[in-house]
Amino acid sequence: MPAAAAVPPSIAFTSLLYKCKAIQQFKQTHTQLIIRALNHPPKSFRPIISFASLNPHGDINYALLLLFQSSTPAQIFLFNTVIRGLSRLSRSHYLSTSLHLFYRLIDLNVAPNNFTFTFLFQGCASCAHFDLGTQLHGMVVKNSFAYDVFVKNSLIQFYSVCGRVRDARWVFDESDDLDVVSWNSMINGHVRNGEILEGLKLFDKMPQRNDVSWNSILGGLVRFGSVDDACRVFNQMPKRSLVSWVVLISGFAQNGRPKEALALFREMQSLDLEPNSAILVSLLSACAQLGALDYGNWVYSYIQKKCIKLDSILCAALIDMYAKCGSIDLAMQVFHSYGDKDVSAYTSAIFGLAMNGHSIEAFQLFENMKSKGISPDSISYIAVLSACSHLGWVEKGFYYFHSMFDVHGIKPELDHYACMVDLLGRAGLLEEAENFIASMPMKPDNVIWGTLLGACRVHRNAEMGQRIGNMLIESDQNHDGRYILLSNIYVETLKGENAEEVRKTMRKRKIKRAPGCSLIELDGVVHEFLAGDRSHEKTQEIYQFWEEIVKKIKNYGYNVETRSVMFDIEEEEKETVIGYHSEKLALAFGLICTKPGSVIRIVKNIRICSDCHSAMKLVSKVFKRKISIRDRKHYHHFEDGSCSCLEYW
Repeated sequence: MPAAAAVPPSIAFTSLLYKCKAIQQFKQTHTQLIIRALNHPPKSFRPIISFASLNPHGDINYALLLLFQSSTPAQIFLFNTVIRGLSRLSRSHYLSTSLHLFYRLIDLNVAPNNFTFTFLFQGCASCAHFDLGTQLHGMVVKNSFAYDVFVKNSLIQFYSVCGRVRDARWVFDESDDLDVVSWNSMINGHVRNGEILEGLKLFDKMPQRNDVSWNSILGGLVRFGSVDDACRVFNQMPKRSLVSWVVLISGFAQNGRPKEALALFREMQSLDLEPNSAILVSLLSACAQLGALDYGNWVYSYIQKKCIKLDSILCAALIDMYAKCGSIDLAMQVFHSYGDKDVSAYTSAIFGLAMNGHSIEAFQLFENMKSKGISPDSISYIAVLSACSHLGWVEKGFYYFHSMFDVHGIKPELDHYACMVDLLGRAGLLEEAENFIASMPMKPDNVIWGTLLGACRVHRNAEMGQRIGNMLIESDQNHDGRYILLSNIYVETLKGENAEEVRKTMRKRKIKRAPGCSLIELDGVVHEFLAGDRSHEKTQEIYQFWEEIVKKIKNYGYNVETRSVMFDIEEEEKETVIGYHSEKLALAFGLICTKPGSVIRIVKNIRICSDCHSAMKLVSKVFKRKISIRDRKHYHHFEDGSCSCLEYW
């Protein structure tokens, strides 16, 4: 039999290229082609350029080098592949390179095809380069690609990303042969630009839906806070993927509805679906909001039992959960047990230490992070500025505020300015705080003015409080907190008539005050109490026990602080009103239902009042209990008659 023909070396090496799995393997094989002076057949460039351009572990610059050295540079496939790779990199100079390749094609007398324009529009979208995109749109029409479905879909996406949803809708409405991608892109365009109702209307008209359709509208609704609409869509889904559960659970957690996030997770468990890291992060966020330490412990145990990799995001979420549940020791245990710490893990730990009254340790950890070569980000600076605020260290706060830009090139944002206003306000430097606001390079928002208004109440500056409070009420008429703060300032500075005027304005505008609410977890169940609440099954026992508590702590000097009660009623009635604040009822329930010596943890939605603060200190001493209360502004750890806030809150 005749001997089999030998395979030419160049073809053999080309065959090897198609088997390569890493960029280094491609480069080594390609080097052998060059060293042996073998021909580079056109097919040999396809696998290298495709991997180098499109794989996350590729090398786009290597792809460009090969493209320009190719002996067959006029291959449209190779140009399109590199342009596609460049379009995924959201940097303007990569978009310029794509445009350079496009004009090189024209110079070589090679006509661009529909995919060329599709990838160019993707690049314009990733860089939000509107002017270039509109010019390319004109070329598309001129070259008769306007009817191609791939080009139309990329145009819809481009205009939507650039915030020109009307232009995107025009492309959509003028098209006859729309596919499911066209519908998905247009719906997502409406939703991402805040046009929720338009997106839902279009979704309801869809002739055909796929998983992307359902998850796209679901994610868009969640992103803009329309969680109830997202629930409706979720309940209509013919088949729910894990992504759907992730989106809705995270939606509840991100929009301040932690109970529903946990309830949805329990429903998911009943279907024997295994949660992924994204769901666990959302669960930890929900636990943090509720102060549900037992549930948070269960999540951590689940992570350990299932050997789920503790990445930086999950680690930061665990630290945050433990810190916000008032268990800073457990938070720091997680931090120290995690080996590959990044800036997010450090930032969560710094925040946790600061909010739990360990500001000095927070400063030390911040400096330790920098000494290890980890550069702080903008959020890290919010954490360390918060630590300064909790201690009243004004000079140190300004040092860190200025070092943000001077040392790390981080431009201060509104949140950083809010921290500085809070720092100055807590220290009683109200005029300095107002001057600081006036010097800001951007317009202050209502959060910053609201921070200063809160400081006016603490330091009883009625004149400044009246001026800022009235300004806030007129600019944000539906925010109940502005009215309450201003009214309390008047009450505490003995200006009852002014306080009544504020309450009249509230009634006239039908503004309802958010009731004080406190949460306490017992055996994995979160119990909720409102001020004066009588809905709990143990109501009678709770009220009787609180009366016994008051009798005992009065022997240690407790006197009811009624100054902040803004109702024009007798002193005895004021004591009744203030005597059953939500945290007091939660505390009584906790003392009844927990073992002696165990820590009682309470989460409150508004700022703790001075009377409750005094009562908690004495209860911790008389009943020998540690009491942790997280209110809207601070963390208070009461033990043996003292509070971790050191009366600076």
